[in-house]
Amino acid sequence: MQPSNTAKFLYQYLADRPLFLSLIRAKEAAMFRQYMPLASRLLDVGVGDGFFAKVTFKRIDVGLDVKGSRMGQAEALGVYKKLVTYDGQKFPFKNHSFQTIVSNCVLEHVEAIDEVVHEIYRVLAPGGTALLTVMAKPWEVHLFGALFLGTTYKNYMRQKQVHLNLFSFEKWKQTFTNAGFRIKKAEGYLSPSACRLIDVCHYLSIPSLITYKLFGKWVLWPRLASSYPISWFAKILDEPVELANSGAIFFVLSKS
Repeated sequence: MQPSNTAKFLYQYLADRPLFLSLIRAKEAAMFRQYMPLASRLLDVGVGDGFFAKVTFKRIDVGLDVKGSRMGQAEALGVYKKLVTYDGQKFPFKNHSFQTIVSNCVLEHVEAIDEVVHEIYRVLAPGGTALLTVMAKPWEVHLFGALFLGTTYKNYMRQKQVHLNLFSFEKWKQTFTNAGFRIKKAEGYLSPSACRLIDVCHYLSIPSLITYKLFGKWVLWPRLASSYPISWFAKILDEPVELANSGAIFFVLSKS
């Protein structure tokens, strides 16, 4: 049996990033890859350290993030032709500047959520497509720690992960349609089992945090990636899940 795309991305991620992050990002990379090649001019909202873009897209026209982000690391990777900062609300671009916009697990962290979603709509060209992933309310409901510590654990993780907008599917849908988008597709991912697995792997990833603090690298021995039960991880990450019960949602939006 051929490995799933999720499994293929897991190999790449585990060789360079901690376990918990590798699980969720590998699944997301596989989902974005279904829509490639993407029409240019392409904007990435929420650059981070650029590693996800490097693994998933290879090359992006413009990357956007707030001042004080990890954009310097992204610049060193050479994934983006141009990197731009903004104030967290207003994008420094003209109307209809981009044919495609991508954003991976960024909007749940954004304080001015309605303003930013409207900005994504404004700078997207008519006929263009926005591919966006967002964490959803069921994410914290299904956390392993919440089984034992309930609301206390949910509140702790929400603060630690800076999840300002853990909306239900219906709330996310309303947020995008209020901005003018047409929802072409919405696909749930991260089943209850996947959410619990990722939560447990936060703690199993503590050694990676130590190596990063000491040596500036999450992974010291990349070849050890093959020692993980990758097929088993991928099977859990690829479990189908209903939108109302999914820990995260992949949206395909269009602008008329």
